Amino acid sequence: MMKFHLLTLKKLGAMSLSALMALSLTACSQSSETKFTYAIADDITSFDPSNAADGGSLNGLKIMSEGLMTFDKKGNDTYGMADSVKKSKDGLTYTFHIRNAKWSNGAAVTADDFVYAWQRIFQEKGSYAYMFGSSGIYLKNADQLLEKSSKGKLTQKDLDTLGVKAKGKKTLIVTLGHTVPYFLKLISYPCFMPINRAFAKKVGSKFGKSPDAILSNGPYKLVKWTKSSSTEYVKNKNYWNAKAVHIDRLRTMLLQTSQGAAASYESGKIQMFNVDSSLVDKYKNKKGFTNYSTGFMFYLLLNLKNKALNNKNIRLALSYAINRKDFATSILKDGSTAATGFVPPKLATSPKGTDFRSDAGSYKDLSYDQAKAQKYLNKGLKEIGKSKLKLRLLYGTDEIPMPKLSTYLQQSFTKLKGLEIEVQATTRQDRVNNRQKNGNFDISITRWGPDYADPTTYLNLFTKDNTNNFGGYESAAYNKEMTLVHNETNETTRWNEMIKAEKILMKDLPIIPVFNQGGGYIINPEYTGFLRGSIMGSILTYVQKK
Repeated sequence: MMKFHLLTLKKLGAMSLSALMALSLTACSQSSETKFTYAIADDITSFDPSNAADGGSLNGLKIMSEGLMTFDKKGNDTYGMADSVKKSKDGLTYTFHIRNAKWSNGAAVTADDFVYAWQRIFQEKGSYAYMFGSSGIYLKNADQLLEKSSKGKLTQKDLDTLGVKAKGKKTLIVTLGHTVPYFLKLISYPCFMPINRAFAKKVGSKFGKSPDAILSNGPYKLVKWTKSSSTEYVKNKNYWNAKAVHIDRLRTMLLQTSQGAAASYESGKIQMFNVDSSLVDKYKNKKGFTNYSTGFMFYLLLNLKNKALNNKNIRLALSYAINRKDFATSILKDGSTAATGFVPPKLATSPKGTDFRSDAGSYKDLSYDQAKAQKYLNKGLKEIGKSKLKLRLLYGTDEIPMPKLSTYLQQSFTKLKGLEIEVQATTRQDRVNNRQKNGNFDISITRWGPDYADPTTYLNLFTKDNTNNFGGYESAAYNKEMTLVHNETNETTRWNEMIKAEKILMKDLPIIPVFNQGGGYIINPEYTGFLRGSIMGSILTYVQKK
């Protein structure tokens, strides 16, 4: 085996605002307890790495948990629970040494904690279990177990076939079914974080649902959780790098509107919040304000089981009816940009250093043309034998800026003669877990943020068996192209295959990209060193008090 040097990893790009937060906070004063409070628009539903799927929960897990790999204060890949790794010459086997680390209850972090967590997500049928298969790290036998778990409960014998093994307490051996260039980048994501087997077995079904049913191996531990209101964390003195953590107490305010958070910020109750479009003009010139790219693509998920939406001309009509540039620049005003493809810009670079969006180009069917929209609608209605059409537009009221987007889309679509839009408002949880999952929708406003710095984090969504393919898109040509992507070892060839895959997707248009989300935040000028970007759905925060 050859020694794998961490320095060969490429620096990550920008990270998104709305997902995870790993905080190492430093303050000058050591004489009293230091505190930091920030507001987020999301809620938290679970601290269980096997089941957490929403932005708020993933954010919370990053505060209190750490995987094999993590990030440093500059956004570079670095070791977390592992302190070294060796990669085999064929690139299929990674041998990690687990550092001398402890859980918040004093128990040692061991290789078995990872084996248990990685097996458990299959048994739990977690939302991110697919990331262990060919759509993610390509863990040996993961695809077979994903298929088997969809048909019934897995046995321990089944789980033991996965390519993750413990050799003693401190050696973890991970075997892949195929080489994955971004493997070490991906495993810092929450679904790959460890779970202490003894503790999880002890608390049973309560695991991850309350502070006393949660164990931390990261910078902070959870001490208070008021559902849909707030969370409070204190410094985890058992964290291996506790000496670098000098802010003693963290508090998050959940489900905060930008206006409500602004009032708390102005009164000094919180030190940071996300500034939405309604407040950009007020704060954009103030010290502490920053615009950034979240990495989120907002798009329309279309239910292709609906006869009308299964008609490509009607899909084209909807796409041409949207003035994406106007919505991004005139309505949002937060740095968002019109979508020109499905993979956002500034996500990944080719072996030559070029951006994927630049190499793949722009798609004309994502441009605004009212006359073309009407022409395609008329043609589509004729093909399905109708003179008019009514479609339901679903969105989550607790998902900023979906309420604004739903209003804008309704106004845009109803300008087309023969089209009526019924807006259906619900919550994110109902939209995703009930309506989309059960096919009870026509058009759903949704979004996707990057899990890792590679276009496949978006392109995988529409392969045949992906659990997020709620619209029912199925293309033999697309699946074939994505198989080539996953099996290709030459980086340049693989890059070109991904461009071809997106081209097929945009030609079929089973989904309609709308905008690449920008964002703004303001932090109390007394705090510096705040870092954010768009990879892994993470926010990295290193805050130092002046």
